Formats: sequence, structure tokens, C-alpha cells
Amino acid sequence: MSSERDGREPLREALGLVLEGVTFYDLGHIAVADTRVKSAFEDLGRQKQTQLKRLEAVAGSGPRAAAQMPGIYPLDVVSKVECYVCGHLADTRSMPSVCPSCGAARYSFEKEITLSKAWEIAGAAARTSSGRFRDLAGRTTGAGRSLLEDLAKEEDGIASQADQHATELRT
Repeated sequence: MSSERDGREPLREALGLVLEGVTFYDLGHIAVADTRVKSAFEDLGRQKQTQLKRLEAVAGSGPRAAAQMPGIYPLDVVSKVECYVCGHLADTRSMPSVCPSCGAARYSFEKEITLSKAWEIAGAAARTSSGRFRDLAGRTTGAGRSLLEDLAKEEDGIASQADQHATELRT
């Protein structure tokens, strides 16, 4: 029996979607300067962590290692930080407390992502994820299908929430 037929492939793809979201929101939380954006990314990251636990309960943890991130989140925006004083680049996960090149404080590495832009990113990613979850649900059966349909609905809710926040910030 192929992994497509037994539901493992769609679940592995779903794991990649969720892992990318977890990664983006974790890195974003570290990299951004605005505490409101940090808070939004922290909340969204917790939702992704919950989705990951639910997926692993159905798929097992084995597929996690083989899961590929599909590229719906702008990881390039948060994966590297640059000292705005001297231009030294660092990985976000190992952001130094002071710049090793010029000695500037840690905040010289923080990124300026507006709250409006954060909600725009969250909304776009949630809409894309929702569509992908629905597509993947159509390619599997049983508990996997039900879970993927539920995740699609959750993503619809996140997109709606993000759009509402973005609209409120524009007015």
C-alpha cells in the first residue's frame, strides 16, 4: 500500500506546513523589536504548536523528520538579523547579546516589523495553509482527513482574525 493511500504522505505534507509556521513565529518572536508583534507572534506560534501536537498524535513523530517546509512563510525575513550599526549578520537563533563586530547592544539586531505587516503575513499564510489542508484532506481518509479539515477551519479563523486586526490598524 502506498503512503498516499494510507494517508501518511498528506499528513507529512501537513506537518511541513505546521513546522514552517512554528519556525517562522518562533524566529519572528526573537527577531522583532515591537512588543506587540512579539506578543502576536507568540500567540500564533502557540496555535501552531498545538496543531503540531494534534498532527503528531495522528501521524506519529516519525514523519516530522521527513517533512518539508513549503515556503509559504517569509522565513528569510526572520532567519537572519543584521546589526544596523555595522552590518554584521547573525542567525536569529544565536542572536548575540552584543555585536561581536562593533560592540553594539542586542537591540541593534532587532527587526522593525510593524504590527500591520505581522497581521498581513499571518493572514496570507493562514489562507494558503487553509487551502493546502483542504487539498490534503481530500487525499486521505479517516482520522487524518477529519484532522486536516479541522486544521483548515482553524486557519480560516486565523485568517479572519488577522484580517480584522489589520483592518482595525488601518482605521
